[in-house]
Amino acid sequence: MAQSEHVLVNPVTQPIIAPFDGAPRLASLAGTRLGIIDDSKRNADVLLEELAEVLRTRYEITEVIWHRKPSASKAADPTALKELTEKVDSVVIAIGD
Repeated sequence: MAQSEHVLVNPVTQPIIAPFDGAPRLASLAGTRLGIIDDSKRNADVLLEELAEVLRTRYEITEVIWHRKPSASKAADPTALKELTEKVDSVVIAIGD
C-alpha cells in the first residue's frame, strides 16, 4: 500500500485590528446638537429617549435630531447619515433588547 503524505496546518491566526481614529472630542456638550440613530430594535427607543433627556438636562444639549433605521439588520441610509451629520455636533447609536 502506498504511503500518503499529510500536511499539518496551524489554524490559529493573529487578529486583524482595523485602524480607528475616533472623532475629535467636544470640549463641552453645552449648546451642542445631538443626533440619535435608533436601530429599530425593541427598547432602543426607550433607552435613547432617556439618554436624550439626561443629556438635555444635565449637559445642556440644545437640540436632538432623530434618525430611525428601518431594521436593525440593515445599514443606515448613507444619504440620511450625511444629512444628520451636517446638522449635529455629535451622534449616539444604541442597540435595543
